[in-house]
Amino acid sequence: MKKNQISGVSLGTASSHTRYGDRDDVLVISLEAGSNVSCKFTSNTFKAAPVKQAIKNLETKTKGEKYLLVNAGNANAGNGKKGEKDVTNYCSHFSKTSSCDFNNILPFSTGVIGENLDVEAHKKAFDKALKNNKATNWNKASKAILTTDTKPKLLKRTIKSRSKEINLIGFAKGSGMIGPDFATLLSFVFTDAEISQSLLDKIHSESLKNSFDAITIDGDTSPNDSSCLVATGGSGVKIKKSSQLEITIKKEIKALFKELAKLLVVDAEGATKFISVNVQNAKNENQAKEVAFTVALSPLVKTAMFGNDANWGRILAAVGRCKSIDDISKTSIRINNLPMVNKGSKSKSHSEKSASKAVKKKNIKIDIDLGLGKKTHQVNTSDFSEDYVLINSEYRS
Repeated sequence: MKKNQISGVSLGTASSHTRYGDRDDVLVISLEAGSNVSCKFTSNTFKAAPVKQAIKNLETKTKGEKYLLVNAGNANAGNGKKGEKDVTNYCSHFSKTSSCDFNNILPFSTGVIGENLDVEAHKKAFDKALKNNKATNWNKASKAILTTDTKPKLLKRTIKSRSKEINLIGFAKGSGMIGPDFATLLSFVFTDAEISQSLLDKIHSESLKNSFDAITIDGDTSPNDSSCLVATGGSGVKIKKSSQLEITIKKEIKALFKELAKLLVVDAEGATKFISVNVQNAKNENQAKEVAFTVALSPLVKTAMFGNDANWGRILAAVGRCKSIDDISKTSIRINNLPMVNKGSKSKSHSEKSASKAVKKKNIKIDIDLGLGKKTHQVNTSDFSEDYVLINSEYRS
């Protein structure tokens, strides 16, 4: 196993010369026969054409080599039957070019909604990307899928297993239209461990819970959200259920997912701060989650953090408007460990000077103790700046 490779995976990039000029904006990922692929898609009822096609193809469970086709700049969403025909068109073309079964081709798109895809340009680009396939093209791959992101998100991990190594490599994109149940994201994580399909699906679902399902930037959920977890088996290390190795690889995959999700928030559109909202002592998990997301999604809280304003009143107001909250008298709030609210009112030890100094930091921790039970939930978000408004107001310009 060479450094920065996953046995059984090769990647190629190329430019469609459509939205981004000569920049590479398409990606072809080749997976050797025997690889297991777990995919999770957007919870949005409005699903993009490539998402629909990928779901359909995954249901066939066809054996053989597989390909993931990714394009950036055009979401191919909201284009009706034409959009669906366009996906079928370029996937059919690629099937012939690569001699791969049509059902083993999974398409993914990200970008502007409602614009027709230049199919011929993308056919040529995918063909070129296939010719450029290499086992070491991870950096190029992580850059090709970007839209409004300012930097690629690429992570690597290694697990020692006796005389062998298990490798993990993952990359993702997404910096806006980020809400609960994924983000406007594409995420691809690979391991050369041998993992059964059922176990892979289980690990994938568990990994999403505290990563991409626990971040929000603007509360919007994209029609193109897709997350893939691939196990090629190329390392020769088989992961058995209920083994110590299963526990280890689960831990490492979850950690990688969580770190990728954090990188998305750090690179959020116009973001200047990383904000962690931690709810403690809720009645139940649903209440903890509701409060965490309500605070994390509050434009007033997010703009206050951007303006270095430790406005605890906005946080308490967000908590109070949650449907599951009927008693605010037990709620206490801390910002970067400084007491702001004690049992529903301003803390006696509150210092405006210290509070203002605390929120000037790049990393903000908001702790909310509801005093109603024992459940917890954490959500990561960013602040709102003028640049967020500017980026999104000019997105199609």
